[in-house]
Amino acid sequence: RFLIMDVDYTEGDRIIERGGQLHNVTMLYTDIRGFTAMSERKEPRDIVNMLNEYFEVMVDILFQSEGTLDKFVGDEIIGLFGAPIEIPNAEVKAVKCALEMQKALLEFNRTRAAENHEPIKVGMGINTGSVITGFTGSSKSMQFTAIGDPMNVAARLCSAAKSGQIIVSESTMRYVGESIVAEELAPIEVKGKSERLKIYNVTGIKKDDWIDEPTQM
Repeated sequence: RFLIMDVDYTEGDRIIERGGQLHNVTMLYTDIRGFTAMSERKEPRDIVNMLNEYFEVMVDILFQSEGTLDKFVGDEIIGLFGAPIEIPNAEVKAVKCALEMQKALLEFNRTRAAENHEPIKVGMGINTGSVITGFTGSSKSMQFTAIGDPMNVAARLCSAAKSGQIIVSESTMRYVGESIVAEELAPIEVKGKSERLKIYNVTGIKKDDWIDEPTQM
C-alpha cells in the first residue's frame, strides 16, 4: 500500500518517488501478428486464455533474463533491461531474451497445434537509449515505466518486424554487434526522424561467456 505525500513509501524500506530519473535502457517490444483478425475469429474467452498462457511463458523468460516488465498493451509485451536496477550487458541480455522467447514460442506452438489451435506469430523490436524511468500515476495507483523517444523507436521497430524477426536498432548494435549474428536490412522511416534508421535482423548469438562482465564500449 502506498502512503501518498511528496514522496510515496511502501511498507518496506524501499522509497518510491514520483517523477523519474534518466537511465540508459534497452527496451524489448513483442507483438502478436494478426491478433485483431484472430480475435474476430475466436470467442473472447478463448482469446483471454490464449493470451494468459502466452504471457506466462514469455514473462517467465523475461524475468529469467533479468528484464523488468514495463507493461502489457493488449497483446504487446514491453520489457526493460537496465532499469530500475542497472545490470551488466543489458543490451546483450535483451537480445538473448528475445531469442529465448522465439525458441519457447516454437514449443508453445507445437502444443497449440496438437490441440488444433492456430500458431501464434510474433515480431520483436529492440532499441537502446536514454529514457526517464520512474513511477507515474495517481494517488491510488502507481506504475513503474519508461518514457522517451527511444521507447517510441523500439515500438516502431517492433511494428516493422515480420513474424519471427527480431529487429534491432543501430544504437543497440553498437553494444552487441560482436556477440550476435545479424543481417542488415533496408533502413526504415520513423515519424519525427529526419533520416532513415539502420536496422538489423538478429538470428543468433555467437557467444555469451562475457555476458555478466561490464559492457564494453
